[in-house]
Amino acid sequence: MRRTRHSTNTRSIKKMAELAVAAPQVIATRTARMMAAGANPDAVDRAEFLKMWTEKGQAFWESIFAMGAQMARANQEYASSAALHWMRAWTAPWWSALSTPAILGSLRIPRMPAGFPLPSAAQSQHAASRLVDAALGPVHARATVNECVTTRPLAVVPSSKFHA
Repeated sequence: MRRTRHSTNTRSIKKMAELAVAAPQVIATRTARMMAAGANPDAVDRAEFLKMWTEKGQAFWESIFAMGAQMARANQEYASSAALHWMRAWTAPWWSALSTPAILGSLRIPRMPAGFPLPSAAQSQHAASRLVDAALGPVHARATVNECVTTRPLAVVPSSKFHA
């Protein structure tokens, strides 16, 4: 089967849609498990609850780190394009500054760019969509794995657990 390459916007939208489906299922299953555990959860339930908290914290920090790395890449791209823009004025050959129809014998001097070169709208949009994609990555990965884990049949809980 041939794999198609999707744009960053399409990937982000797909991740958001999958997250919108997976998150409520995981929350419902885990909430039901917490309710079944009651006020005094046993060691297995406490271990599962601790794992849930740890997992959420790790996903949060991975997401923050991915956003920071993506922001650094975007800033490097912006700085690179700004440096190229500024250097063009100084690297242009001097003879290109001469006017072709030498009217009045004046020379055209290469002009410096006016102001600081800003990123284009397309460049900004692409950077923003890559940032969203990077932020959703860890959360999406955890939620979809948890959806698969929580949708499998649970073990039968002894009835004495509910009559405490």
